[in-house]
Amino acid sequence: MEKRGFSTLRMAAMLALFGGFSAQATVPEAAICAVQQVVTCHQYETCERALPSAVNLPVLMKIDRSAGVIVSRRESGEERVSKIGTESGDDVVHILQGAEDGKPWSIRVKLETGAFTLTSADSDVGYVAFGLCSSTLLK
Repeated sequence: MEKRGFSTLRMAAMLALFGGFSAQATVPEAAICAVQQVVTCHQYETCERALPSAVNLPVLMKIDRSAGVIVSRRESGEERVSKIGTESGDDVVHILQGAEDGKPWSIRVKLETGAFTLTSADSDVGYVAFGLCSSTLLK
């Protein structure tokens, strides 16, 4: 029972820090997103959990809907700009999709909390990343 209380307290602290997107569940024009963990699955092998830097994925991303891009920076220092191909969603979630170098990606953001799931794939490996986004940190 204490474990559940700690988890609830930790979630409340994270929401206070990141602020989610908004209480009204509107889609902001820009947000900063922090990747917390990544699950990597190689074909015919066991999937592994890791920090994003362990697999050279971005730790921070900036979604800029007005420019139609996601700007990210890997721990190695490489900065990338990915074009947003399509957007969809409702008053609960917002979905961004695109492709880069033949590799599709998709981000699903829960508007009330800012929690997101990102997926990406190559021919023999798939990635699922989890994290939090905030539009209030940019204000």
